Amino acid sequence: MKSLVLSAIICATTAGVSLAGNGELPNDQKKTATFKSEIAFHQRNVDMLWNQYGLAEARIKQSHGNHAELERDRAFFIGVYQKDIDNGIRIAQSKKAITEIEELYAKKRAQRDAYEKTKLARLQEQLRTELKREQKSFEKTCKKNAHLINNETLPLLREAEHYLANAIDRANHFNDSKATIAAR
Repeated sequence: MKSLVLSAIICATTAGVSLAGNGELPNDQKKTATFKSEIAFHQRNVDMLWNQYGLAEARIKQSHGNHAELERDRAFFIGVYQKDIDNGIRIAQSKKAITEIEELYAKKRAQRDAYEKTKLARLQEQLRTELKREQKSFEKTCKKNAHLINNETLPLLREAEHYLANAIDRANHFNDSKATIAAR
């Protein structure tokens, strides 16, 4: 997240310098154009935060010991004993072993669920924190540029406010609605 903030600062500086260096626009138009790019910048930051969240969520769910790996291992071990049963070899022992394997992998799945739930909860809290930080930064930008709010910038400003509020609302309802990136 720190790299995101650093890249955001660099982008804002670059955008500001490029707009400031353009001598074709009068001063008020330059300031309005800069304000509009700052509004768009905040929306891109929100998108980047959600993208980073999605990538981190996928990394957690696909990390070593994930559910797919557990299921493959379970199926392999059960298959070994099932072959014995199918061939009429050690039937009672194989059935007992299959039952033990099912119990073991039920515990492993529960442990994996708990692990993912803990990691995702921490990740979701980080996302909420970063979105709130972005909201505060957006509010500072709006206060700093309040004199530039006009018919041209007001629709962009409202759209960005709505966009940010929806992103925060979605992040606040992870546990309630099982929100995912696909729900966006």
